Amino acid sequence: MTGASMERLFLQIATAFGSVVLLGIGLCGVFLGVQFLHGTGNAVIDNYFRFLSAIVAGIGVLYLISIPHIERRGKRFSILSFLIFIGGLAHLYAFMMRPVPSNGTIFGLFMELIFVPLLWLLQRHVARRAAMHPH
Repeated sequence: MTGASMERLFLQIATAFGSVVLLGIGLCGVFLGVQFLHGTGNAVIDNYFRFLSAIVAGIGVLYLISIPHIERRGKRFSILSFLIFIGGLAHLYAFMMRPVPSNGTIFGLFMELIFVPLLWLLQRHVARRAAMHPH
């Protein structure tokens, strides 16, 4: 296996991992509502939480279906990664306002502000290499 194909495989595996995390968190939020986070709220809050959770799950699906031709999905990757990163900035802002050092919060911030940007950079790198050496 060449270096380029190893990088592509690593990107595909990392994307699959991120997709499963997004799908899992999103679907838990859809089916459990605010109780997923041990929260309480009225019907409006619960409904909105489920709506946003479905969007998270949808982002996971879009990443997942990008895996087979991952080097050709730069635009999709950029949009999805931007959405996750912007959400991570909002998450960070909320954390700074009310620090709750739970493992879930730390994991979420890592995924949103570190993992996803690195995944995006790797996708850009793999896409450039594939464009330079088409099969």
